[in-house]
Amino acid sequence: MYRYIIFIVLFMVLSCNTDKKPPKQYFLAKDQFIDVLVDIHLIFAIQTTQEFRNLAVLYDSVDIHSSIFTKHHIDKAAFDSTLFYYTRKPGALIEIYDEVIMKLSKLQDYVKRNE
Repeated sequence: MYRYIIFIVLFMVLSCNTDKKPPKQYFLAKDQFIDVLVDIHLIFAIQTTQEFRNLAVLYDSVDIHSSIFTKHHIDKAAFDSTLFYYTRKPGALIEIYDEVIMKLSKLQDYVKRNE
């Protein structure tokens, strides 16, 4: 009897692995995830400008974010599951955001040079 209880407990512990990646169709590649995050942060920056506030009554933020997903040929479920996966791995998320910040900095330098 005790063997069955130990087996059941061991099975439950081993099956509770929360480190698994979501299925491939719901998980973005690292480079694609970085590009999506860059675009999302660009949109957030645009949303803080006065020009956008004047137009904000015409657009819903959900529409704006869905256009990012359309641009990258993904859906919200894939983005959400990838984000959830990386929030459970802070070290990997920090590496991703280092690359996001680097890309945003390069864009900022480009804009400043061409003003």
